[in-house]
Amino acid sequence: MLNEVLSACEWMELEGGELLFGQGDPGDAAYFLIAGRLRAIRFHPDGSFRPLGEIRPGEIVGEEAVLAEDRRGAMVRATRDSVVVRLPTRELRAWFLQYPQLLLKTAQLIIARSRQNTGMRYVEHVCNLALLPLSVGVDVASFREAFAQALEQLGRVLIISARDVDQALGEQGIAQVGRGDTARYRQLSAWLDSLENRFDHVVYLADPADDAWTQRCLRQADRIVLLGDAQQSPRVAAFEPSLMAQAAARGQTEVLLAIQHPASTVMPENTRSWLADRPWVSEVVHVRQACSRHLQRLARIATGKAVGLVLGSGGARGLAAVGILQALEEAGVPVDRVGGTSIGAIMAATVALDLPAGDAVELARQSFSQNPTHMKDLSPLPILAIYRGKRLNGLLQTTFPEQLHIEDLWINFFCITSNMASNGEVVHTRGPVWKALRASASLPGIFPVVRLEDGLHVDGAFLNALPVDVMAARGVHTILAADFSSMPSPALRQATGEVEVAEEPSRLRDYLREHLLGQQGHTYPVPNLLSGLIQSSLMASSQRSLRARAEADVLFAPDLQRFELLGWHCFDDLVAIGYKHAQKVLADQSRGGSEPSVMRSLRALSSTRSPSPFQEDR
Repeated sequence: MLNEVLSACEWMELEGGELLFGQGDPGDAAYFLIAGRLRAIRFHPDGSFRPLGEIRPGEIVGEEAVLAEDRRGAMVRATRDSVVVRLPTRELRAWFLQYPQLLLKTAQLIIARSRQNTGMRYVEHVCNLALLPLSVGVDVASFREAFAQALEQLGRVLIISARDVDQALGEQGIAQVGRGDTARYRQLSAWLDSLENRFDHVVYLADPADDAWTQRCLRQADRIVLLGDAQQSPRVAAFEPSLMAQAAARGQTEVLLAIQHPASTVMPENTRSWLADRPWVSEVVHVRQACSRHLQRLARIATGKAVGLVLGSGGARGLAAVGILQALEEAGVPVDRVGGTSIGAIMAATVALDLPAGDAVELARQSFSQNPTHMKDLSPLPILAIYRGKRLNGLLQTTFPEQLHIEDLWINFFCITSNMASNGEVVHTRGPVWKALRASASLPGIFPVVRLEDGLHVDGAFLNALPVDVMAARGVHTILAADFSSMPSPALRQATGEVEVAEEPSRLRDYLREHLLGQQGHTYPVPNLLSGLIQSSLMASSQRSLRARAEADVLFAPDLQRFELLGWHCFDDLVAIGYKHAQKVLADQSRGGSEPSVMRSLRALSSTRSPSPFQEDR
């Protein structure tokens, strides 16, 4: 069989970024990947696209169109220099009939891929990183050693420079060889490709120049990490634009900017100057020198092993997030990205300050001692809103000063607002922190709307109360989600007895019945005016929140129904409930091991690879 297959094969070499076939092309062949990496992307009629997955050495691609006798359902492009074997449709179909084992393995691969593409999340398998210093003044030597130690927590690591290549192959200058020298170029390509079989992560240390070695580093990379020094100029280096244009042409959209800060830095500043002329940067990661925790965060983000925390809306009930953070810190669960909506956005921004949990507790306690819905803040003429929003503004500006921008936070952060001008959801990743938070927590009628650029922004809970899907789109490996909505359920009502549907709720009668006669009041909670407005606003996105719950890897949903949505005075009780609930959830995960399963899965995935059916036989 092998001899027959080989006689019909056509061997092809693809350069990083080269198209193998386009969406809609005829299914005239399948392809077997020998070396390199391919990526499949499906484009939608509205112009949006969705990455479907990656093809690694030993896997076949294009087989669905062959079996279905149909056109290509996605585009496939080489993300690095690759070698593929073309298997024509006519021969492949004949082999399927002649060799059922081949057909069975192909069917198994198609089923496995279809299962991977059913959820919100696309997680890229990152093996190769390109580390590109933005100037010769960056202390690469010390960073290289510290970064290697952080990556070793995730598997076997090799960091290799042009000098290392020359020494390993025993030939001066071979790292800089180009395609014109075919024999030496292929020798170098084969040797570099073999490194992927020996190491979980290979880091190509590029030169701060547009030379042959740096170009190869970027072509080999699954993800590019630009390395800058906060004490140096943020100006774009002369070699950057051309290199990044080449990377964009290859479909490499993930370019991280890692900025090193002195060990004494309290909070990064002026990050927007670094981003102003770098549209190719998709994310900034701040790293404090000599801080292993920050380097480990960078390592997880760069390799696709990041842990994301999503905090939902829920008014004062969201204060329970503080207790959840305490439990996560005690369990050793890291947070690499964080985001939220409404009160969840405020709590998430507090997480992004990268404070110890104890400090976060005190900061939240001091902040919310300024009750944002206090009677003193009532609007004398409630034309635009019941509250003026001054107390909420003061609360936010005290914790997040005017000059602090989202991109300056230690931990990558986003929040959700609803834009009344466009009737759409907005994800905020840049700009002043306090203003984005003010908009995310601005319930119409309760607080005045917030004008940001050309939009009128209100509470994000109207459209996305638990933005797990937004976190999933950021390529995180593990998503932790906390839902504070605590919507009253029919089960709770049945457990406490039935009431007449036509009976009109009366809070005064319930109060007298309960406190004077000792009788139980209504079997369902009756909110006051403001709580009722907030609760009804959450109903619009409740179904979406249910789907978000299902997509989270770890869900925290403490029972907070007995707390009013504006019960800011219940801070300690809410924190305690959040803490105990999170402890229980993590303890349930720890059964069968000494640590939560979220941590075990991170360690397991970092040190093992799941071979495809073809790799098992190769």
